[in-house]
Amino acid sequence: MSLISLPAAFEVRTCSLRQDVNQRVAASQFGGSEQARDLLNDTWLMDVSLADSAHADGAWREAFIGSFRGQVNWVALWHFVRPQPRGTMRGTPVLVGAHAQGAASLSITGGTAGGTLLAGDMLGVGGLLLMVQSDVTLDGAGAGSVPITNRLRSAQSGGSAVTWDKPTALFRLVDHSGPVYSPGLASAPSFSFREKV
Repeated sequence: MSLISLPAAFEVRTCSLRQDVNQRVAASQFGGSEQARDLLNDTWLMDVSLADSAHADGAWREAFIGSFRGQVNWVALWHFVRPQPRGTMRGTPVLVGAHAQGAASLSITGGTAGGTLLAGDMLGVGGLLLMVQSDVTLDGAGAGSVPITNRLRSAQSGGSAVTWDKPTALFRLVDHSGPVYSPGLASAPSFSFREKV
């Protein structure tokens, strides 16, 4: 089991990133009322496709697919459409204080003074890929509380770095289509990934 390097020529044409919430829903057999439980182990699912290409590109694409050895190996991926926040926060943000497993927000400092994070911006902490739930404006010291859509899967220490430039998580390849060759063309392969937990 090992980390695979993403090829430099891996240029994404389409990208879909969505959250798979670990939950249980049960209905009463008498009144029909329901109860939903959040089990706090969300994972990311990602579908990407590449562009059609020349035959030569089909070779490295086949090798990339083969290097996963099914779901044994993994690759670090980020949101290819939003590699940096749409908001203006940059700097070197860190967590303020310890954050417990299951936390629904990040307390940060060290971001851009008065910087913003917008709903859907991606951040990384301790190998977790996190999505900002709603717009936030940091104070004059670059500090603020940032609500996130997915809960912290593991506790995080105070002072942990908060990554805003291509925050990644590790993903396994769960499905794919390989290149199909026709005269002068290798069709675009597609990939389905699930976050490695």
